[in-house]
Amino acid sequence: MSPAEVANYLDEIGGRGVIKSQVLAGGRSSGTFSNGFNGDVHVVSSSDEGRHVSSKMLGQRLFTEQSPPEGLPVDKVYVVEHLNKGHELNLTITTDRSNGCPLLIMSHGSSTGMEELAAKDPNATVMVLLDYAEGVTEETIILLCERFALDRERLTPILQSLFTFFKERDATLVAINSLGRESESGRLICANCTVSIDDAASTRQSQVFSLRDKSQEMAVEIEAEEHGLVYIQLEGNIGCLVNGAGLAMATNDAVAEYGGSCANFLDGGGQATKETMVKAFQLILSDKRVNTILVNIYGGITRCDMIAESIIAAAHNFHDIPIVVRLQGTNSAAGQQLIAESGLNLFAEDEFGSAVKKAIELAAPIPNPAGAVSEARVGSRGSSKIKLTSTSQRPFRTFSSLCLQSISSTVRYAQPNIRRGMATTTADYASRPTHPSTISNLNIGQNTKVIYQGFTGKAATSNAIATLAYGTHIIGGVSPSIPSSSPHPNPSLSHLPVFPTLRTALVSLPSKPHATAVLVPALHAASAILEAIEAEIPLIVSVAEHVPLHDMLRVQAALRTQSASRLVGPNCPGIIAPPAKCRIGIMPHLQYHAGCVGIVSKSGTLSYEAVGATTKVGLGQSLCIGVGGDMLPGTSLREGLEALLRDDGTKGIVLLGEIGGEAELEAAAFLQEWDRAIVRMGGRRKPVVGMITGKTAPRGKVMGHAGAVAGGFPTAYDKIRALEAAGVTIAVHPGEIGNLMRSLLEKEGLFRMKGEENSVGSGKRVLTPGWEIFQMKGNRSLKMVPCKSADVE
Repeated sequence: MSPAEVANYLDEIGGRGVIKSQVLAGGRSSGTFSNGFNGDVHVVSSSDEGRHVSSKMLGQRLFTEQSPPEGLPVDKVYVVEHLNKGHELNLTITTDRSNGCPLLIMSHGSSTGMEELAAKDPNATVMVLLDYAEGVTEETIILLCERFALDRERLTPILQSLFTFFKERDATLVAINSLGRESESGRLICANCTVSIDDAASTRQSQVFSLRDKSQEMAVEIEAEEHGLVYIQLEGNIGCLVNGAGLAMATNDAVAEYGGSCANFLDGGGQATKETMVKAFQLILSDKRVNTILVNIYGGITRCDMIAESIIAAAHNFHDIPIVVRLQGTNSAAGQQLIAESGLNLFAEDEFGSAVKKAIELAAPIPNPAGAVSEARVGSRGSSKIKLTSTSQRPFRTFSSLCLQSISSTVRYAQPNIRRGMATTTADYASRPTHPSTISNLNIGQNTKVIYQGFTGKAATSNAIATLAYGTHIIGGVSPSIPSSSPHPNPSLSHLPVFPTLRTALVSLPSKPHATAVLVPALHAASAILEAIEAEIPLIVSVAEHVPLHDMLRVQAALRTQSASRLVGPNCPGIIAPPAKCRIGIMPHLQYHAGCVGIVSKSGTLSYEAVGATTKVGLGQSLCIGVGGDMLPGTSLREGLEALLRDDGTKGIVLLGEIGGEAELEAAAFLQEWDRAIVRMGGRRKPVVGMITGKTAPRGKVMGHAGAVAGGFPTAYDKIRALEAAGVTIAVHPGEIGNLMRSLLEKEGLFRMKGEENSVGSGKRVLTPGWEIFQMKGNRSLKMVPCKSADVE
């Protein structure tokens, strides 16, 4: 729209209107254009004034508190009629993460002042939990009309249309930011709206995503996305290449903790080819401030020596930049040796902390960029200032029950007909959709019988072969592409039957499976999970990434109606019990050793780091539960924690959380109550080591995991404080976890090494076999041998 077209349109609507620039960034009302013109929202009284204002906007770049340093191009303006709205309301439908269902929020005032208004007057805000199938009920409509003195006939179609749009368009947020009510007529006017659509649903929402304006996004982030990488530009000088969102956040946090500053967040995922490495380095070095690169990769299925070869091949193109490389996992020693002997400007570092410190040492200092500074470091470990500034856009706004709880302790859900299992207050941390009696289903063991869904697929086939060799009891699988029951086509699995449906499998198998491994693509995951729920499989493990949010809302609704099945995932590595050799998932099982430490984690790669750290100090693992980083996980951190607290073989616990949601606060509250009960009964509490990643994440960004949204309450520091108040010892980075846990177990008298560490000629460290773990109660002891001359990397 040109200035002339703006003037013509204003003439058509009577001359008086509102002009607003269209850019993808917040803080526009206080923004400044490249020509010095201030503010992007202007009320004009005539077509001539409209022509003048729009000419000051169009073709310029707008700078706001959320825009990149170079600003954003203004190619479009939004022109609307100026209305006398009278009294303003805000109407929002989003997702309540704690309860796994849609949440309707209505309040007086516009969205910009909703939090402040609710703090002054709790009655000004009403929150209603919605059943996903029923939507907005008559009871909800009556409640809102009575509270806000609205006409039922006028409000009903707006509410119903809003919820229909929320479901049909895979929205994560639909908000009428300014719902005006005319004083004389009572007419409701939807004056301004905000919509957020789930990226994971882009395939089935192609019409919506075809409207995406990439000119409003950073080119480097779009390029990364096209190559399967997640890149977010920051303001430091140390480029980071990491696999896994949790480990990437932990790396950025550690660099800041030791006084450095990262130039980016880059999650390389599971890719480690030469082409991927070259592209990752190109993206990092497109930022001219970068003078050092830190590569921090955990090799699971992909061996570290293969990853090292890819790094070396890629590094030949970047001679001038020092690259610090830390490889952990399968064949890590061989990989690190290749890096050290490459003859290139590569530095091999084995320890997490030493790799970070080496990168900071090699990086030339840069002036502190302007930007927000985080809270001081919690606890007694120092008080470094951590930069939170990001130069990228695509802000993501989300609500959670505890986020709204922080506004006022008196704000409560108002739901006339709450379904079983749903909370009535935000303080009820036990309000999970899954039935609490199914937590015991997480206790997998030697006799756990596992079935696969998607059994004949390439990923499931290779996974089943490795899992079977590990020692897990697999009894068959399901594949919809198989018309009738038949042996698995792979020779290594031909002794196992494949069925077209779970129903057929349950009728045909001599015994019912205890668990199912759902290894199907993300868009089919919900259907497979729902089939398993209907079949009442006790434990369902789904590892798929990028399952659409609304698919999981349907799953959560189904979980709420039953008491037989428990879901782990999606977007998780799964669950493994090393003493029983039982694996249901995709974790690198050969890195696990039987022991006494239980691990519950949102992040896969961080849990692998914890495995390596606890193995290194001779502790090993008892039960490891990867709950996943999605917004709506089947099993929460709190529930995973409870399973480990109840597990007799677990003597110490590692809890790994991150930004986004309030699962860590729920876990902390539960742990406090549990420990009080244990002490009252004369028992001893299990020591817990915790870690929260995302302290340096820029506000409003989604950090790889769908549920890892930075900004708002609770922050990473809120979570750390809550865990510390519950007696959890906080690790700064994963490299500290093993020693912290060992010292806590020794202090509690639960652990004693029966031998000392020895050094061998190869330079590898070997633990003398044999150590003693004491039971929580009584004088009996359990002797365990986690490894026999095993390499401890």
